[in-house]
Amino acid sequence: MTSPNASDRAGDRRGPLVYVGSYTPDMEGRGTGITVCRQDSTSGLLGAPSAAIPAISPSYLARHPSGRFLYAVSERGGEGAVGAYSVQDERLVPLGEVSTLGAGPCHLAADPTGRFVVVANYGAGSVTVHPIADDGTLGEAATHVRLTGSGPIKDRQSSSHAHQVTFAGGGEWLVVCDLGADTVYHLRFDAEAGTIAEGPKLSLPPGTGPRHIAYGPDDVAWLVGELNATVTPLRNDPRTGALTVAGKPFVLGDGTGAPSGIVASADGRFVYVANRGPDTVSVLAVDGANLTLVEEVPSGAAWPRDVAVVNGILYVANQQGDAVNGFRCDLDTGALVALGAVLPTGSPTSVLAAL
Repeated sequence: MTSPNASDRAGDRRGPLVYVGSYTPDMEGRGTGITVCRQDSTSGLLGAPSAAIPAISPSYLARHPSGRFLYAVSERGGEGAVGAYSVQDERLVPLGEVSTLGAGPCHLAADPTGRFVVVANYGAGSVTVHPIADDGTLGEAATHVRLTGSGPIKDRQSSSHAHQVTFAGGGEWLVVCDLGADTVYHLRFDAEAGTIAEGPKLSLPPGTGPRHIAYGPDDVAWLVGELNATVTPLRNDPRTGALTVAGKPFVLGDGTGAPSGIVASADGRFVYVANRGPDTVSVLAVDGANLTLVEEVPSGAAWPRDVAVVNGILYVANQQGDAVNGFRCDLDTGALVALGAVLPTGSPTSVLAAL
């Protein structure tokens, strides 16, 4: 018979569920949908995954604040969709999908009240707001906003490309990174009606290509410039929502890569950035609004597209390497210790923990 103490120790190893999105063959990927596995909180490894939940290129995932539902964009070549799933222990039960009214939906976020899901359509350069019913299902878009603008890099910036949506100020502000127009928008979000109103916007140097933003403590944020391989420190005014550049942009590597995912450590002392091309992860130390390089390490496989920190483990979705690689983060120095490929899986594009 297993002793209570041994049972307790075994139970302590069960970390949170981890969801992995992927590109499927319609987007020239090798994934089959959404993979669900559980973190071993002691080793940092990801346990044997469940059978993948079939979906068309669920490239990015978002949790409902209650933890009862999961949402995924369906990044198709034509008009895309966003799907809803009920979380049933280690299973996901599909609840249907609705159109995002635009091509190439690549990112999404649930508002903190749990009433709406907001989607960024990269190809269409638009944002849609979808109501969430009590059973977790999504309604047709209640709001549809088209962005306008362009930049100097013609093959990437001929028009607006919404690349990320996230919330700031407790949900009062909807933040949109427009890679095509070198602009980050802070839009007023009404969580009762699901409407969007104009707010402050930040214009970046031409050719920056703002892709993703990560918020740290003390109203500091960090912006990845995909097209000029930079991380720009920003300061957020919580009263007005205005973003301003707070320090000199940090150039990643030799400046030739295509950085993608960014995440700040829980205490805000370090920032981790994936960089495609060199296929590395940069560890940056935070000193006020300044960044210094701690180290740059191989991502473990090709084309690191997303990063997430879960219980002190950094997970890297290596899209072209067909693997999620893990790294243990040193809490004092930020340095990374490679754990290897913790989950072999086809064309992983995003990692999300059910915390």
